Amino acid sequence: MYGIPIRSDSANQSVGLFYRTLQEIEIYVEDVDAEAIYTELLTRTTSFTVKIRKVISLCGREKVVQRCREYNEEFPAIFIIDGDLDLLHYEREGPYERLFQHRHYCLENYLICKNASAELLRDHSGKLSMQQAIDMLEWDKFLATITPTLLELFKVYAVSWKALEEERVATVARRYHNMCNKKKNPAHWELCSIKVQQVIDEINSQVLKLITVEQYGEIYNSITENINRLESPLSAISGKDYLLKSLREYLASKGANYSCDNGFKFKLARYCNTEPLAELGDAIIHTIKNGPYLQT
Repeated sequence: MYGIPIRSDSANQSVGLFYRTLQEIEIYVEDVDAEAIYTELLTRTTSFTVKIRKVISLCGREKVVQRCREYNEEFPAIFIIDGDLDLLHYEREGPYERLFQHRHYCLENYLICKNASAELLRDHSGKLSMQQAIDMLEWDKFLATITPTLLELFKVYAVSWKALEEERVATVARRYHNMCNKKKNPAHWELCSIKVQQVIDEINSQVLKLITVEQYGEIYNSITENINRLESPLSAISGKDYLLKSLREYLASKGANYSCDNGFKFKLARYCNTEPLAELGDAIIHTIKNGPYLQT
């Protein structure tokens, strides 16, 4: 059987060479299948002033960091990784020249946007004005419904990540829809706080076999303080695995059905507010004009 050819790591690292006459900077990311979304977001956040023709996936965070540390060429380059659970522990990778770590859990967090969501309601309806769509969206109600529950879950994920260094609990292993109840009229899935609490209790029972209640409390309180430093509590929750799925289901509850796929992400990327991406946009422009960027 013949499958789709897969480039080797060395081939991935060399892709940028073929585009140097077409663009001003090489951009390396860990995400697979995110090239179009990154290109859209980065082109918009740099006000269409930077030529970006190819965003290169190195298929993993460690590979991006390694390539960044090894990079010694004069051609401008920037290497982008997710914030992940580092954010909840107030930790950063590096710092290394040219490395940019999102101050949100992942790329998809930038897509969780009131205006973009209202635009998707408008696109689906074809009848709503922007103000009507915003009123129908009830954005604050949506955030109030999901934020406390998912934030508590991610605090516990972060505690376990620190306490269970040898056998960490993978966030993506806990599927979003397994913590939801199915609703009708219109059909959608709704996050269930009882099911989320069951997951929290299960993880806590694993953690408390290895650390004391006092140690747990110290880690938990530190995480809470670190989350309070973030731009938004939503930054501490995985956009890819949780927030996007929550948003997709919420839009479905309003009658706008979308598949939670790359097309859904791209639609949001076209409409979302790019102000949260300003630091990354500035880093790209700085790299082109002034040389290697060092994130504070």
